Amino acid sequence: MTFKYPEDAFINLLRSTYSHARHARRSISPSLATPPSSRRLSSLALATPRWPLKPLLVAQLARDRTEKLPRLRTRSFATIGAENDIPSNIAILGGGITGLTTAHYLARHAPDAKITLYEGSGRLGGWIDGGLEHTPDKSSKVLFQHGPRMLRTGKSSLKYDDLVFYDVVANLKIMDKIMIPKGNTNTRYLYYPDHLVKLPEGNLSLTNIVRSTLSILTEPIWDGFLSSGWNAAKYRAETRWRQSDISHAEQLAKDESIGAFFERTMGDDRFIKNVFSGMMHGIYGGDVYKLSVKQTAFSNWWRSCILPTNDGCAWVDTKDIILSYDILDGPNRFQVGKLATEALNYDTIVFEDGLLTLANSMIQDLRTWENVTIKTDCPVTSLAYDSNQVSITTANNQEQPEKYDKVISTIFSKHLAELVKYEDGHTRLPSLADTHAVTMMVINFWFPNPDLLSRNHGMGYLVPITTPNNPECFLGVLFDSDIANPNEVPGTKLTVMMGGHYWDSWKVYPSEDVAKAMAREALQRHLNIDISEPAVASATLCRDSIPQHYVGHRDRMSEAHHELLTAFEGHLTVAGPSYTTVGVQPAIRAGFDAAMRVVRGHGPPYFRHPHNENSSSFFDRLWEQIRKRNLMSEVPDHVGETGLKEFTRPDYDTYMYMYRSALHYRKWAKKSDDED
Repeated sequence: MTFKYPEDAFINLLRSTYSHARHARRSISPSLATPPSSRRLSSLALATPRWPLKPLLVAQLARDRTEKLPRLRTRSFATIGAENDIPSNIAILGGGITGLTTAHYLARHAPDAKITLYEGSGRLGGWIDGGLEHTPDKSSKVLFQHGPRMLRTGKSSLKYDDLVFYDVVANLKIMDKIMIPKGNTNTRYLYYPDHLVKLPEGNLSLTNIVRSTLSILTEPIWDGFLSSGWNAAKYRAETRWRQSDISHAEQLAKDESIGAFFERTMGDDRFIKNVFSGMMHGIYGGDVYKLSVKQTAFSNWWRSCILPTNDGCAWVDTKDIILSYDILDGPNRFQVGKLATEALNYDTIVFEDGLLTLANSMIQDLRTWENVTIKTDCPVTSLAYDSNQVSITTANNQEQPEKYDKVISTIFSKHLAELVKYEDGHTRLPSLADTHAVTMMVINFWFPNPDLLSRNHGMGYLVPITTPNNPECFLGVLFDSDIANPNEVPGTKLTVMMGGHYWDSWKVYPSEDVAKAMAREALQRHLNIDISEPAVASATLCRDSIPQHYVGHRDRMSEAHHELLTAFEGHLTVAGPSYTTVGVQPAIRAGFDAAMRVVRGHGPPYFRHPHNENSSSFFDRLWEQIRKRNLMSEVPDHVGETGLKEFTRPDYDTYMYMYRSALHYRKWAKKSDDED
């Protein structure tokens, strides 16, 4: 349903016009990147800057990290081989992509456990949904997708969620079904004020540079761009090395909205409202002045404005570095390495039917496991804890609730809070009750006329909050016929997204027929598609579809961790986009983490053996350096018994300073030794 922009959105927008990113290749065999031997360690690996850090700053870095280490309580790395008893009876709430992934890994790594998956609706797959619709002449069918339909490869990301996706693909043996979308998925537009404005592309050609420069100088949407860019770059350069009375740990602990942060750093709100708000509509359907800057796609930029950073280096989540080396020690290491290597050549990947192949393959696979039971049309009505077991009451078992040793909830956090109540009706999970998700209407159109997009071809367009005359509450439109399966019936296919944060206060939503009519009127204004143009249309209301990580999200999740421990004593784990990053690949990673934490009885790594002091691998050598300096006695468990343990740790203790060139399977990575 959404398509994601680069994580460092603002800086990438600048680079797309003025610079050229060099894409390095990796070999199919995943050799591990070796960090420079001169790397300095605080509580985690710290890359040696190309120019010396000020002594006081180095001391502050070390002090900020080591001050809080005694508070960490995690399982010792040395005991990773001694696994706890696996619960014999496990329930999963929710049959979306997170729930399916959780069941996927539990089935494989806990074969003696009984696994039951509860889904309230009649189908599995969550928001990955779609179906075939007849063309007007009934001679053929077209595929309408109501949710996500493609994935970013991760080659420009500092996260490694994509490796878990490749691991699932390898398990399901659907590697050969991955495709590259046709068309240029990097061609995108914003609608402002009354026409489509093409965004700068990363292709460094004379035509693109001239077109982007003219657009920036002439289009009203770019008002304030140059001054805002200059102010933001200046702010970042100054704060990266400026000593402050407030420690870096204290600065990272604070939170603010995306809009507030960039207004403060840019000294202007025009570019935020004209551009960033549209981007947030495409990713979250959310309000740029409510979403947390440190929990969304701008987190890397925000972090780099606080922590000292040199060119070629980055602060990376420690859990992602651990994950990357762990997956590459897993049973599918070679398949994952091959897929990740090939993905360096592309920006997005799909299956022939979008992502339906992924969801359907996971469902079919789960039905082959004897230890997995799937219950659809079985909405859960309440959860209760007693005597080390969780009772699940559904609409079908009101008199005799089912009892489980462990429950993993992947449903929307607010809905979970409604299931756990005191006798007086108040929830036992108030922090989760305070969360929010937006509701959207997705309208699919197919027009027999294949030429309706005129010259505006590409991925689609987004509508910022400053666009006048937007009574339909449009968020954006995907040009499906430009990026769909080339074997599909010729025509113009579009997906319209409306609602989102605009509908937060609405009590009643438009009917499907009204939504179709509203969308047709807007498409006539935006794309000159006449209302009389024959078309096939389908509308789907997606209630609470995208969780919103508002300002203070991390603190809420920290409180939720303690509330879950109090209410269920570690027998209830939560996972999914309500808690961690929004998106298909992050959801898959959340399911992996939740399942493997239960199976292993400890935090990551889950596949690799206990470390060896004489090992030559990067991970083992890095860990040995940390251990010898007595800076951290154990690998931090970011999952814990509730799934929210990472939110209880200070932000500063979750990052790792690394050379970008050491991040394997990324465009900055060094060539491996066996490449010329």
